Amino acid sequence: MKKIFLTLIIIHCSLIISNAQWVWQVSGTTSPIRDIEFINRYTGWACGDGVILKTTNAGINWLIQINPAPNKSLYSINPVNENVVYCVGWFETILKTTNGGNNWYEIRNGPVGSGASYFTSYFINANTGWIAGAQQKVLKTTNGGINLDSIYLFVGNIRDIYFKDSLNGFLCGVGGLTRKTTNGGINWFTVNIQLNGNLYNFYKMSFVNNQYGWLIGNGNPVYRTTDFGYNWDSIGYVTDSDEIYTSRFSSVLTGWTGGTYGRMFKTTNGGYSWSRENTSNFTGFISGIYFYNDSVGWIVGNGGRIQYTTTSGQVMQVVNNNENIQKNFILNQNYPNPFNNQTTIEFEIINNGNYEMLIYDLIGREINEIFKNNFIKGKYKISINANNLNSGIYFYSLFGENERIIKKFLLIK
Repeated sequence: MKKIFLTLIIIHCSLIISNAQWVWQVSGTTSPIRDIEFINRYTGWACGDGVILKTTNAGINWLIQINPAPNKSLYSINPVNENVVYCVGWFETILKTTNGGNNWYEIRNGPVGSGASYFTSYFINANTGWIAGAQQKVLKTTNGGINLDSIYLFVGNIRDIYFKDSLNGFLCGVGGLTRKTTNGGINWFTVNIQLNGNLYNFYKMSFVNNQYGWLIGNGNPVYRTTDFGYNWDSIGYVTDSDEIYTSRFSSVLTGWTGGTYGRMFKTTNGGYSWSRENTSNFTGFISGIYFYNDSVGWIVGNGGRIQYTTTSGQVMQVVNNNENIQKNFILNQNYPNPFNNQTTIEFEIINNGNYEMLIYDLIGREINEIFKNNFIKGKYKISINANNLNSGIYFYSLFGENERIIKKFLLIK
């Protein structure tokens, strides 16, 4: 997919962590915690190796709930409402509660060491949902787990699944696995995503507004969709990370991702660039992220670790320093800005190569392709005529050599 959709400007800068805002919460367990989900600002569940936890006060207190699979790794918790919650895990483990977790019962609970292991589940209501994992199949129920129909995909391990309604869903997994369905999971088809032969492991995905979505794999490439998974654009990389296990976007612009060594990263421009969060004391791995909004969120991982923030994770001091970040080119701010009809943009090419400059409107639609050419090292100046544009905020982007700088200008007529 050629077009890259943007929704807001980023001015590339160096980010200096000035004050960490992650607070430890007492989980009551030392077992690894694999997943965390909330139904509102205060009520949520987490699950892990043999354990299910619940809070009703935003994690000030976590209560361990008795479950019938204390010897299983539980990988996915899926609350539908304050009463109905599903939990799945290794060795044919599917659990359910209808009273908020006061009582959990088995839908399936196979012997340790045999049967399929489930890594993910998603329910659109109390009755209709999908469960997936190993053994190349998806389970579907329309009656709350009383019956589970097997749909075989003949693909690798499925690690995450999401449905926006009873028909349209998406899944991802190991070895670059991505599939989409438009008939409730009966059939799954491949999508337009350019992996270039790389068999990335996609452990978690995140969707916002049932339209925008992100995939981040090992090797740390970031892919983004704006049409619920039909087409995916490669928009960047999460640098300084090892392996990514989980990600979560709270809005079209703001998201987090994390994985090994307790490393966590944040974006505020839709995934195009990422800054390291100050989670150095979160040793081990981060396996689950949930954010209620752009400020309030939780992360979980090994050793029963849970951390919580109400300030979006950290406070950053921003220092303009474009030239120290970009290695292949420099893009300067246009002048004059604001302007009426005509403005000038200067840029410098440091490494020879192919470069492209585009203009977008405020909602991310491509307005114009200024150029797409091969440039040699040197300084350049171009004049932009905006006679055909209405007054407003626009963005111009210079892309090349796997780097992108985006700046905004204001047109006033």
